[in-house]
Order: sequence, then C-alpha cells, then structure tokens
Amino acid sequence: MAASVVAMVTGTAGVAEADDVVRVVTSGPVTLPVSSGGFPGRASAAVGCPAGETRTGGGAIVTAGNSHAERYALGASAPIAGERWWAFATNTDTTNPGTLEVYAICAKVVNNPTLTTP
Repeated sequence: MAASVVAMVTGTAGVAEADDVVRVVTSGPVTLPVSSGGFPGRASAAVGCPAGETRTGGGAIVTAGNSHAERYALGASAPIAGERWWAFATNTDTTNPGTLEVYAICAKVVNNPTLTTP
C-alpha cells in the first residue's frame, strides 16, 4: 500500500479574473530514488504556466514506495521566477523509490472593465 505526503500552498497574483480558463499543470511524476551510502535519495522538479497565463498557486505531492510514509519527505514547495512552481523531496528508504509531482495553478488573466459612476 502506498502512502502520500501532501503540501499545498496557494496565493494571489494580483487582482485577476479567470476567462473560463483555470487549470492545474503538473510536472508528471519524477522518481525519488532510494537512499544509498547513508545519504537519502533526492529529487526536485518544477513546472510552469503556459504563455499568457499567471501562476496563482501551486504545490507538490510525494508518494511513498511502501507503507513507511515517514521515510519520504517533502522538503520544500515554493513559487519561483517565471510563473513556475518548484519542489524538493528526500527518501530514506533503502529499497523502495517514491515519486515527486509538482503542480502549478494557472489562470488566464483578462482585462477588467473600469467602472465609473454617473
């Protein structure tokens, strides 16, 4: 049975309105290698929003390769430059790799009309 550790962080990218396009973009699973020589296995991944879209949040998930979820740790999950989200994870299990997957929440920004009073 696989176990998971999840971290999700959201934030705003200014006042924006989604034009029927809000999506979650994923890095796809990246292998979190086994521990070797007394050092944990390490992996990092990043994902970005498509051109014309703004990152409004993001997060990451680490999936354990066995039932010992405490051996698999999400070390960092943060926004980085260029509308991207980045994460780093470690694995202290010596026999089972895990996976790391990074998510960016993206929205297409449109111009908001200016309201004036008569």
